[in-house]
Amino acid sequence: MLADVAAEREAQDRMWGVQEFPDGSGPQFTEDAEEAKRECAAAWSHGELTWRHILTEEFLEALAESDPALLRNELVQTAAVAVKWVQSLDRRHGGTVHRPKEGGGRSEKLVRDRIPEIVQDGGEPPETRVAEPDEHAALLRAKLYEEAGEYVASGDPAELADILEVVHALAALHGIAPAELEDQRSAKAAARGSFSKRRVLRLP
Repeated sequence: MLADVAAEREAQDRMWGVQEFPDGSGPQFTEDAEEAKRECAAAWSHGELTWRHILTEEFLEALAESDPALLRNELVQTAAVAVKWVQSLDRRHGGTVHRPKEGGGRSEKLVRDRIPEIVQDGGEPPETRVAEPDEHAALLRAKLYEEAGEYVASGDPAELADILEVVHALAALHGIAPAELEDQRSAKAAARGSFSKRRVLRLP
């Protein structure tokens, strides 16, 4: 079952790539979460509890959180309940072969400025759009994950230049020029050291 979840996640990334969105959660959903708790308790007391009640309560508890650590904890609990529900289905009806969705998505990602021109020169008309200012930072963060993942997967030091380009673009969003960013890096290295001595700290 967990292998099915992993396969579905891989399919999502193939369809959509790494995605970054705001959480959209917060205290405005607290009353919804409390109502879901009341419904869950009432269903339990009347012998009418269903997986819908339990998953809805967990999901709405997640929506009511804005602190990243608490939100993550609630989402893990939500995912665990969904997994438990699937396991219950399999016990009652027999396991089925999971077929992840393939295709159907409109995958897109932020690219370097000249990539559409290069694609055009290759004989394939590119389909592009200009990112809205509000989504540019999210797309850059997703690009940072993508480029770091490519370096981790390949170990090719040439990928580090791509990471640095994204870092400079993110810094520019904060009004930080490359020279100023380098000054900040140097200052931190002077105060805290770099990573040249390969020191590993054992945590309690």
